[in-house]
Amino acid sequence: MESVRPEPVRRRVALGRYQLIAEIARGGMGVVYLASAQGAAGFRKLVVIKELKQDLAQDEDFVRMFMDEAKLSARLNHRNIVQTNEVSSDDGHYFMTMEYLEGRSLHRVLRRFDRKKDSSIDDFAIRALAETLAGLHYAHELTDYDGEPLGIVHRDVSPNNIFVTFDGQVKLLDFGVAKTLDRVQETQAGMLKGRVRYMAPEQVTGGVDRRADVFSAGAILREVVTGTRLWGDAGDVQILSSLAR
Repeated sequence: MESVRPEPVRRRVALGRYQLIAEIARGGMGVVYLASAQGAAGFRKLVVIKELKQDLAQDEDFVRMFMDEAKLSARLNHRNIVQTNEVSSDDGHYFMTMEYLEGRSLHRVLRRFDRKKDSSIDDFAIRALAETLAGLHYAHELTDYDGEPLGIVHRDVSPNNIFVTFDGQVKLLDFGVAKTLDRVQETQAGMLKGRVRYMAPEQVTGGVDRRADVFSAGAILREVVTGTRLWGDAGDVQILSSLAR
């Protein structure tokens, strides 16, 4: 995953068969670790583990929400979507294991380059967005084992969730706020999902479907082509007010 000055793990050193190396990130529901998979004959492989926070692991609703996310992520198998390899629990610790990626988010890549000096970054960003759309289309078209559409909507397509590896792969991250037609846990009333600046209006007013992801991708494309962000310098409250009209 992206380099973010990982903090060494000070307490637990293992989770199941994985050795925890460092804490990478911490969010509202989970903690993300860099870890090492251990195997026979000295086998070792770096992985990323997302664990449900322990204070939430005592709540059945949060456990179901986390496991819904994990099971959905494990169903997604596409070259442009980060791969979830395992969903498991260990002595009350619920976690999912994902592939380890070395690179940067598209957000950081765009900030790193000066378009006036190097216009090739625009071509690169458009290619990255095209590959992101390929991953989104796969998710949108995914069906269950009986052939019924799952109705997946990512709901948080943004430059921060588009990851570019050092060898040029493009991966869409974080289906944690994704919506499906048969999601076990419904979003709590009044809770918004996704980064406000890239939201489609219907994410505020209701009735979200796959077109919301296409809107978000369009907002990113506008940013890449023009060099300016949709909504300019407006804050989240002002943007939400405009979207709700």
